[in-house]
Amino acid sequence: MKKIAIVGAGPSGVYCALCLLSFGIKNIEIFEKNSPLSTLLPTGGGRCNLTHRGDDIKEFAKNYPRGEKFLYSIFSKHFVGDTLEFFSKIGIETYIHEDERYFPKSNSSSDMRKKMLNALCDIKIKKQNITSKDELKEYDFIVISTGSKGGYKLACDFGHSIVEPKPALCGLKLSNNSSKYPQGVVLKTKDGDVLFTKDGISGPLIYKISSLRAREPFPYKITLSLIDEDKLTREVKNNPKKSFGNVVSGFIPKSLAHVILKNYDKQCANVSKKEIEELKIITFEVVSTDNKGEIVTSGGVNLKEIDKDCRSKLEPRVFFCGEVMDIDGFCGGYNLQNSWSSAYCAAKKISEII
Repeated sequence: MKKIAIVGAGPSGVYCALCLLSFGIKNIEIFEKNSPLSTLLPTGGGRCNLTHRGDDIKEFAKNYPRGEKFLYSIFSKHFVGDTLEFFSKIGIETYIHEDERYFPKSNSSSDMRKKMLNALCDIKIKKQNITSKDELKEYDFIVISTGSKGGYKLACDFGHSIVEPKPALCGLKLSNNSSKYPQGVVLKTKDGDVLFTKDGISGPLIYKISSLRAREPFPYKITLSLIDEDKLTREVKNNPKKSFGNVVSGFIPKSLAHVILKNYDKQCANVSKKEIEELKIITFEVVSTDNKGEIVTSGGVNLKEIDKDCRSKLEPRVFFCGEVMDIDGFCGGYNLQNSWSSAYCAAKKISEII
């Protein structure tokens, strides 16, 4: 019988093993130095946001700053509906939230982890750190699914190149004047919410920006909409005796208004058009990422060296799935969907060869 090694027992590695089992292939060994599926536990705030609603592959793939076109083929073989059906077969029922994210009905990442591991049946996960291709000589097929440095090193051992890993979907640190902003305060803009932290800014909008600009050198500037000029102009005209700061505080948090306004106590009757225009936008200077908030990594195995079945173009017995490849998506279940779909494609191709 052909022997298969899966290096990494994260979401993509375990899903690949489950897919192989569904194709009747059982001669599988999984290697993982840490606790299996540990990276699944914090997803969705502990509820496991396992995917996102998707009806159109190309529209769905727009949510991946790296890997968009590569995923067209991957998703055509295994997409959102296929994933939900697969999980249902192993006892994981799901529901869709009003924001179109999917969760298990148990609302528990740990419960989902337990059911995925139980579905592995007799396949054992070996607590072993694979550091060289020499340790895998006896295997006919190798699936590299760990996105850590070990996964990159192993890929390089098989001749692959790595796009330099950079943190994405994370908070951002601002220049030294960031301490002036009120920590813990949320600014609601038309672009999305921004949370002020000790060293900078965070929140879903900032995660998305950090992902889009992950390959950009520091420092760089972010400009966001702040207050609608026409609405503020009307309020200023309608309240001539009020302080400008009090009117502005009707649009943004009062503590933030105190920070950004030099003329907080100025009467609205004396406020100029220029002073109103200056509040249309807010600009931040970003000096680095906040690694404490890091969720995924941009970078990984160069996609030019991987075919549409997630198979290495350099070494036919090697496959890749999940975050080890140079693919990353926004928040909302997109990164896990890449894990599920790429894992399926690798398993499917192996089953066809065997």
